[in-house]
Amino acid sequence: MTSTWILAADGNQARLLKGVNLLKDGQQNPEQEVFSCEVKKAQDIMADKPGRSHSSVGYGRSAMEYSSDPVREEQQKFAAEVAERIDGYAADGNFDRLVLCAAPQTLGDLRAKLSERTRTLTAAEIDKNFTNLPTDKLIASVRAIMFEA
Repeated sequence: MTSTWILAADGNQARLLKGVNLLKDGQQNPEQEVFSCEVKKAQDIMADKPGRSHSSVGYGRSAMEYSSDPVREEQQKFAAEVAERIDGYAADGNFDRLVLCAAPQTLGDLRAKLSERTRTLTAAEIDKNFTNLPTDKLIASVRAIMFEA
Protein backbone atom coordinates (compact mmCIF):
# COMPACT_ATOMS: atom_id res chain seq x y z
CA MET A 1 0.00 0.00 0.00
CA THR A 2 1.20 3.49 -0.84
CA SER A 3 1.98 5.80 2.06
CA THR A 4 0.69 9.29 1.25
CA TRP A 5 1.52 12.34 3.33
CA ILE A 6 -0.19 15.72 3.02
CA LEU A 7 1.52 18.99 3.97
CA ALA A 8 -0.74 22.02 4.47
CA ALA A 9 1.30 25.18 5.01
CA ASP A 10 1.35 28.94 4.99
CA GLY A 11 4.10 31.36 5.96
CA ASN A 12 3.73 30.83 9.72
CA GLN A 13 2.32 27.35 10.29
CA ALA A 14 2.26 23.93 8.71
CA ARG A 15 0.55 20.62 9.38
CA LEU A 16 1.85 17.30 8.10
CA LEU A 17 -0.66 14.45 7.88
CA LYS A 18 1.11 11.08 7.78
CA GLY A 19 -0.37 7.91 6.29
CA VAL A 20 -3.47 9.29 4.56
CA ASN A 21 -5.60 6.99 2.40
CA LEU A 22 -6.95 9.22 -0.39
CA LEU A 23 -9.06 6.39 -1.81
CA LYS A 24 -11.00 5.88 1.43
CA ASP A 25 -14.04 8.02 2.21
CA GLY A 26 -15.04 8.77 5.76
CA GLN A 27 -13.27 9.62 8.99
CA GLN A 28 -9.51 9.19 9.13
CA ASN A 29 -7.20 9.94 12.02
CA PRO A 30 -3.72 10.10 10.52
CA GLU A 31 -0.72 10.96 12.66
CA GLN A 32 -0.06 14.71 12.56
CA GLU A 33 3.02 16.83 13.01
CA VAL A 34 2.55 20.56 13.50
CA PHE A 35 5.15 23.21 12.70
CA SER A 36 4.79 26.85 13.67
CA CYS A 37 6.77 30.00 14.06
CA GLU A 38 5.95 33.10 16.02
CA VAL A 39 3.90 35.54 13.97
CA LYS A 40 5.75 38.83 13.94
CA LYS A 41 4.83 42.15 12.42
CA ALA A 42 7.35 44.29 10.59
CA GLN A 43 7.24 46.88 13.36
CA ASP A 44 8.23 44.21 15.92
CA ILE A 45 11.20 43.04 13.88
CA MET A 46 12.36 46.49 12.82
CA ALA A 47 12.32 48.25 16.18
CA ASP A 48 15.02 50.72 15.15
CA LYS A 49 14.84 53.11 12.26
CA PRO A 50 17.39 52.44 9.53
CA GLY A 51 19.10 55.80 10.05
CA ARG A 52 20.25 58.59 7.79
CA SER A 53 23.11 58.92 5.34
CA HIS A 54 25.14 61.86 4.16
CA SER A 55 24.94 62.92 0.55
CA SER A 56 28.07 62.30 -1.49
CA VAL A 57 27.81 65.82 -2.89
CA GLY A 58 27.00 68.77 -0.69
CA TYR A 59 25.71 68.85 2.86
CA GLY A 60 22.41 66.99 2.43
CA ARG A 61 21.24 64.04 4.45
CA SER A 62 18.51 61.60 3.59
CA ALA A 63 16.67 58.74 5.24
CA MET A 64 17.79 55.23 4.41
CA GLU A 65 15.40 52.45 3.40
CA TYR A 66 15.41 48.88 4.63
CA SER A 67 16.93 46.66 1.98
CA SER A 68 14.50 43.77 2.49
CA ASP A 69 11.20 42.73 4.00
CA PRO A 70 11.98 41.07 7.35
CA VAL A 71 8.55 39.43 7.64
CA ARG A 72 9.04 37.77 4.26
CA GLU A 73 12.53 36.65 5.31
CA GLU A 74 11.04 34.99 8.43
CA GLN A 75 8.49 33.17 6.25
CA GLN A 76 11.22 31.94 3.89
CA LYS A 77 13.27 30.71 6.84
CA PHE A 78 10.22 28.85 8.20
CA ALA A 79 9.59 27.20 4.80
CA ALA A 80 13.25 26.13 4.67
CA GLU A 81 12.96 24.51 8.12
CA VAL A 82 9.80 22.60 7.11
CA ALA A 83 11.41 21.51 3.82
CA GLU A 84 14.49 20.27 5.67
CA ARG A 85 12.33 18.11 7.97
CA ILE A 86 10.37 16.65 5.04
CA ASP A 87 13.60 15.99 3.13
CA GLY A 88 14.81 14.00 6.12
CA TYR A 89 11.64 11.90 6.10
CA ALA A 90 12.00 11.33 2.34
CA ALA A 91 15.62 10.26 2.71
CA ASP A 92 14.53 7.72 5.35
CA GLY A 93 11.82 6.38 3.00
CA ASN A 94 8.95 7.23 5.36
CA PHE A 95 6.49 8.06 2.56
CA ASP A 96 5.86 7.14 -1.07
CA ARG A 97 3.82 10.19 -2.09
CA LEU A 98 3.64 13.77 -0.87
CA VAL A 99 0.85 16.25 -1.56
CA LEU A 100 1.79 19.90 -0.97
CA CYS A 101 -1.06 22.31 -0.15
CA ALA A 102 0.23 25.79 0.53
CA ALA A 103 -0.46 29.45 0.05
CA PRO A 104 1.04 30.36 -3.36
CA GLN A 105 4.05 32.23 -1.98
CA THR A 106 4.80 29.50 0.55
CA LEU A 107 4.40 26.83 -2.13
CA GLY A 108 7.09 28.58 -4.17
CA ASP A 109 9.37 28.78 -1.12
CA LEU A 110 8.90 25.07 -0.40
CA ARG A 111 9.43 24.11 -4.03
CA ALA A 112 12.74 25.98 -4.04
CA LYS A 113 13.97 24.36 -0.81
CA LEU A 114 12.84 20.74 -1.22
CA SER A 115 15.46 18.22 -2.35
CA GLU A 116 15.33 16.52 -5.73
CA ARG A 117 14.29 13.23 -4.08
CA THR A 118 11.35 14.88 -2.29
CA ARG A 119 10.25 16.65 -5.46
CA THR A 120 10.15 13.32 -7.32
CA LEU A 121 7.88 11.93 -4.56
CA THR A 122 5.54 14.92 -4.80
CA ALA A 123 2.30 13.72 -6.39
CA ALA A 124 0.52 17.09 -6.42
CA GLU A 125 0.98 20.75 -5.58
CA ILE A 126 -2.15 22.65 -4.63
CA ASP A 127 -1.78 26.42 -4.36
CA LYS A 128 -4.40 26.91 -1.65
CA ASN A 129 -4.04 27.59 2.05
CA PHE A 130 -5.68 24.61 3.80
CA THR A 131 -3.87 25.03 7.14
CA ASN A 132 -6.99 25.91 9.12
CA LEU A 133 -9.23 23.17 7.69
CA PRO A 134 -10.18 20.31 9.99
CA THR A 135 -8.39 17.06 9.10
CA ASP A 136 -11.39 15.38 7.42
CA LYS A 137 -12.13 18.47 5.26
CA LEU A 138 -8.46 18.79 4.34
CA ILE A 139 -8.33 15.18 3.15
CA ALA A 140 -11.66 15.55 1.29
CA SER A 141 -10.46 18.75 -0.42
CA VAL A 142 -7.22 17.11 -1.55
CA ARG A 143 -9.12 14.05 -2.79
CA ALA A 144 -11.59 16.23 -4.74
CA ILE A 145 -8.79 18.22 -6.40
CA MET A 146 -6.61 15.21 -7.23
CA PHE A 147 -9.36 12.97 -8.56
CA GLU A 148 -11.68 15.52 -10.22
CA ALA A 149 -10.26 14.89 -13.70
